[in-house]
Amino acid sequence: MRYKKLYKIICVIFIASFIYGCVNENLQSGKIGILFPMTGDAGEYGVKGRKAIELALNEVNNAGGVNGKVVEVVFEDSKADPSVGVTAIQKMISIDNVSAVVGDIVSSVSIPAATVAEKNKVVMIAPTSSAPALTHAGKFIYRVWPSDLLEGSAAGRFAKDKGFKKAVVIHLNNDYGNQIADIFKKSFESENQKVLINDAYDAKRASYRGMLTKLKTLNPDVIYIAGYYEDTAQILLEAKELGVNAQFIGATAIEDNKFLELAGNSAEGIVYPLASGFDAKSNDQNTIKFVTAFEKKYGYEPGWVESHCYDAFMLIANAMKKTGKTDGESIRQYLDIMGIYNGVTGQIKFDANGDVTKPVIFKTVKGGKFVVLQ
Repeated sequence: MRYKKLYKIICVIFIASFIYGCVNENLQSGKIGILFPMTGDAGEYGVKGRKAIELALNEVNNAGGVNGKVVEVVFEDSKADPSVGVTAIQKMISIDNVSAVVGDIVSSVSIPAATVAEKNKVVMIAPTSSAPALTHAGKFIYRVWPSDLLEGSAAGRFAKDKGFKKAVVIHLNNDYGNQIADIFKKSFESENQKVLINDAYDAKRASYRGMLTKLKTLNPDVIYIAGYYEDTAQILLEAKELGVNAQFIGATAIEDNKFLELAGNSAEGIVYPLASGFDAKSNDQNTIKFVTAFEKKYGYEPGWVESHCYDAFMLIANAMKKTGKTDGESIRQYLDIMGIYNGVTGQIKFDANGDVTKPVIFKTVKGGKFVVLQ
């Protein structure tokens, strides 16, 4: 299944390169395209991201817009499907005349969408896509979320440094899960430390009992779950019911209050790396202002999805304001030389590949709350 999905993405990229390679060099619309999965398996993330974009858009326009003009956005639903995403970004570029795009939230769409953006000299900033393949996607492609290499390596080293000998890896059967699981494995394994199982599972699975029963017989010291908050919560619930005794390590994506609601006491003690740079409880003035405004508008505390979508949009708007131009080439040139941008997710500075590097801290669930691991 993994290779079939990879083949599909490669085919989409090939089609995007040759069919949708029309170059729009003189885009001056000031429109910003938003490519999120509003429906489908990752739809909940797209809905969260859209709220952050709407908040950012109101702030920019209430402050005078860009060059005295109102900034417009065009939303498109990628459905977390690579082919749908490619069609959507091509439509935004060729019909809506957007000069920059925020998206996608998921890597499987961002990778082929980046090919279209690069061909058309349209800046694309992926808010939460972490696949290593995006590093070399092109000079118009950026992201404000670190590569999986950072999070996966940190998790693997953590398990290794703790002296665990036998590890089990279970992960979502998508680009995110597959890649970060492999990175963990490479970082953890040594002469005396081995990954006994590296199994994939599909999202929205009804039960994980069969998988958990099999791994329980191996008596692992540590279990790494490379998934999202909903599936990780279900795995922890069933693992506790089956009496699986091991240290659980999760991914950054579990830091969501719904995870705590779903997993309950089963979440206690899970450890996870936080590589995003966002802390809703931070004393940073930018973060306080964002969290306060978001809570006032939507009635809940924003998380890693909302914060990164907000920063991605604001980076584009800021580039337009600073240069006085709205074409992709001008935005790209500014982003390359802007230095450090103080966003709500921390300091953002792009390297030569458009990647951002942030410090990794480890957190755990204690007393039903996410806390920094001491």
